[in-house]
Amino acid sequence: MTGFLTSYKNVFDAVKAIVQTKSSIKTVILGEQFTLGDLPKAIINAEGSPIGQAAMGDVLSVKVNFSVVLVIRDYAPQDWFIDIIPVMADVVDAILADRSLKGTVMDVTPTGFYPGEIKIDDKLLFGGVVRFQAELLYTP
Repeated sequence: MTGFLTSYKNVFDAVKAIVQTKSSIKTVILGEQFTLGDLPKAIINAEGSPIGQAAMGDVLSVKVNFSVVLVIRDYAPQDWFIDIIPVMADVVDAILADRSLKGTVMDVTPTGFYPGEIKIDDKLLFGGVVRFQAELLYTP
């Protein structure tokens, strides 16, 4: 891998490594096929990432948008604030503990926190989605 692909993928590799440090998450998936076993599971998804001119010379600013889908349980929680939200908050805290994502970006910020039901393969699961935006400076 060279150029933009390397810089872009490094961001996601860093996110995966950070999320894997959380003992509340058994499996972290990044760009690979998966089964629903081994819950709680984190699925890291790349989302649209606008590119624009940065303030410095030939440098481009890439707004790397991504979500972490947390599939936590396959049955309804008795208390969302005990069974679901703490796992989601744990992921937010882990990512915010290193806002440079292991030196791959200038900064990362959460942009959404959505606990709720998740439907995968016609199966109703429980967890949520946390969305983030990171700024990657890239020099072509």
